[in-house]
Amino acid sequence: MTTKACCDAGLPAKAVGEPVGKVIDLANPGGKDLPCYVVGEGEKAIIAVYDIFGFTENKRTRLVCDEMAEAGYSVILPDFYRGEDVLTGCGSFPPEGGIPAVVDWLNRVAPFEQVLGEIFDVVVKHLESNGAKSIGMVGFCWGGKVVMLSSTRGKVKAGVGLHPSFLTPEDAANVDCPQFFMPAGDDPPIEPVFDALSSKPFFDKCKKKLFGEMSHGFTLRADMSDPSAAGAKQANEAIGLAIDFFGQHL
Repeated sequence: MTTKACCDAGLPAKAVGEPVGKVIDLANPGGKDLPCYVVGEGEKAIIAVYDIFGFTENKRTRLVCDEMAEAGYSVILPDFYRGEDVLTGCGSFPPEGGIPAVVDWLNRVAPFEQVLGEIFDVVVKHLESNGAKSIGMVGFCWGGKVVMLSSTRGKVKAGVGLHPSFLTPEDAANVDCPQFFMPAGDDPPIEPVFDALSSKPFFDKCKKKLFGEMSHGFTLRADMSDPSAAGAKQANEAIGLAIDFFGQHL
């Protein structure tokens, strides 16, 4: 379920506001330390997984983490790309090589097997050692795939995919917790992935909502300078729905 929409949506909008959290480095027994943006506190934690614009290029991701922290969660945003993003990795955006160039870069800098190892061996252990009793995950674009792949080991209690990319029905095979998908109008249809969860005992708790008038990446790429604008309203609605979903399942 790769999507041309990711490139067509363009660069992130300028963030409105300054993040209130801080960056820490978590020791990684399997390799380099893992930088993480952390904000909020509490026994309910959310792991946020960014899009291809990474840790520094899209400050809006951190601001969304701040919103979730304000709702009572301990939120952590790991930098799996270790300072890289699609601009540094591919040289431009959209890249000359299109989606294949993005996939090649992702496979080099953050292959899924490596990312999953860092989630469970580094991030989850950090959260649990700091008192987390229940963990959810939210993923943006590329991060939506990471959320589904992580929702298979009994540690994640709920997953949210905001305009998720690269999903396939096969990703649902071992998912063991409720999922909420919020694709944009130009994203591939989510129904094949959603329907693949239909045999799960928790399927009645799974949700999907199409933001049909929005373009891919809208929660992070919308211009938030005018809260009354359609893009800002839809982005805020999606983030609010994600927070409500975590409230039901964490």
